[in-house]
Amino acid sequence: MNSEHSPTPENGTPPAKKFPWIDILADRLASTGLSWARQSLSMGKRVLETSAKTLSQTAGSLDEWEKKLERPKPAAESDAPAPS
Repeated sequence: MNSEHSPTPENGTPPAKKFPWIDILADRLASTGLSWARQSLSMGKRVLETSAKTLSQTAGSLDEWEKKLERPKPAAESDAPAPS
């Protein structure tokens, strides 16, 4: 092996990295990014579930108010035959 040639995987010696700390930094950044993504997705899920529950409760309230506002039909109208 000549000292002018850098080691390669073909000759069994992996090349030495000039800046090994870059790999460590990249791993930490990737790990931090994944943690933030998991946290954000979890929070987004909870927010959507809460919004859905609130909308369902609001829809139920609107239904109750609609029923309270309906006027009862007089008994005479429902028993009388339709005019011809």
